[in-house]
Amino acid sequence: MQLETNSWTEIEEVAPTAALVPVGSTEQHGPHAPVGTDTIIARAIAADADREWAGDSVVLPPVPVGIAPYHGRFSGTLSVSPETLRRYVRDIVESLSNSSSGIETVVLVNGHGGNGETLSHLARKLSTSTSIDLDVYRWEWMRAVDEHVGHAGELETSVLLHLCPEDVGEPVTGDATTWANTVDGGVLHEFTDEFSENGAVGDATDASPEQGERVFATAVDALVSFLDRIQ
Repeated sequence: MQLETNSWTEIEEVAPTAALVPVGSTEQHGPHAPVGTDTIIARAIAADADREWAGDSVVLPPVPVGIAPYHGRFSGTLSVSPETLRRYVRDIVESLSNSSSGIETVVLVNGHGGNGETLSHLARKLSTSTSIDLDVYRWEWMRAVDEHVGHAGELETSVLLHLCPEDVGEPVTGDATTWANTVDGGVLHEFTDEFSENGAVGDATDASPEQGERVFATAVDALVSFLDRIQ
């Protein structure tokens, strides 16, 4: 069920035990994909997993702005600090813990790689907190699919063509083939436009809605399986 489209009495009647929190980003995705790509995909995966899972779950409204300062030189990009994201998501989880909703497990359905480290640390800290009686996990669709997911590349663009083709422009080849910021064991701090002028990483010209449907289904199945594992 969707939290924001149901009344409190309907939510109380269903008594979901798991909450799915889509966490996305608002950032450039090349000249062909919407800046809300990460949020769109995370929200859609959470919604489908909620429908397919045999247990009782609820999808919360998405967190639409994440950690993306390295995309900041492109128009439309928004970003918050790791501290802000951590505090905001923590407050959401705390409100679930303090309510009478019956939620036992929270899954942060992350759609943006830049959020990963912060959400992982937060999930572990919350799960061991003595003041919050909830199990909290980070889950990422990019890790659930077998193939490498670039930035506005073939796979990500394919998923968008499956979900919202009207919001996708003509797919392009990125000005970078890989996001290679790890050198000699160290991580370089680069702005995206320093290695990809058009902001895309990978070649999206072979993207298709059929491929996107397959990748999306794989991700949804993985999230459903993960829910079975932790509940």
